[in-house]
Amino acid sequence: MNWIIVTIFGAFFQNLRSSLQKKLNKDLSTVASTYVRFVFALPFASLLFFIYFKNFEIVNEVLSQANFLYYVILASVFQIIFTFVLLYLFKFSNFVVGTSLSKTEVIQVAIFEYFILKDKLNILGITGIIIATLGVIIMTIKDLKLFFDNFFSKTTLIGLISGLFLGLSVVYFRAAALSLENFSSNFEKALSTLFLGLVIQTFIITIYLLIFERSEFKKLYNNKLESCLAGFAGFMATMSWFYAFTLMQASFIRALGQIEIFFSYLSSKYLFKEKPTFSEILGIIIFVSGVILMLITKVD
Repeated sequence: MNWIIVTIFGAFFQNLRSSLQKKLNKDLSTVASTYVRFVFALPFASLLFFIYFKNFEIVNEVLSQANFLYYVILASVFQIIFTFVLLYLFKFSNFVVGTSLSKTEVIQVAIFEYFILKDKLNILGITGIIIATLGVIIMTIKDLKLFFDNFFSKTTLIGLISGLFLGLSVVYFRAAALSLENFSSNFEKALSTLFLGLVIQTFIITIYLLIFERSEFKKLYNNKLESCLAGFAGFMATMSWFYAFTLMQASFIRALGQIEIFFSYLSSKYLFKEKPTFSEILGIIIFVSGVILMLITKVD
């Protein structure tokens, strides 16, 4: 049951982080607002990492494990590529088609886990994941005619590629955490993976901003309070995801984690007084049905 609680916790904070980033995006470039999730989460991860382990020698212990380094670097780079593909997708007027299909990330995670980590699913688990993913896609579609009219467009391919790289990053982050040796708990593995992953991602995007968008650093300073809040929410979300990855297969974690869309729906309904559409209600019902089917096979 622990993985269910941790996953829902992660989804809640991810929704909070996304809401804060949307607000920041009004003042920052899209890349800079994305950068917030890494650079402002890193201080929180660093503080927890060194307070928990109480020494700097643990860094050498982590860096000495070749498999871990290989996996965490791949995962970090794949997550950055996913971010940039998603940003490119937003340039299209019919981007909603692509973003809806990027939700197939969960199905792709299940496939990658099978080939990379040799994790298998039973037929009920596979069915539950597919149904939950279908529910999320339906929830995100605001205009069915627009969706089907543009289904065979460029945005469809970009959306699938976006899900591909997100799926790869999820599987390799899980592989990184599970590959760590000489650690006494899953929490330690998750924390070490989070810390080093954020270091790598912060370094890469810092270089990018220095070369292409140096003026954004001043804007980040002017929005430091909101950025810190978004960074903290991002830290809590990612720490939850990574810990959950050490407890259960990532395909189940990401499928249940799509409950973030439900949190977003609640925010729209109760905070912004938006009326739910038929597709949103139908999507929620289908999503919940898929999750229940998943949980029947994996609750322990």
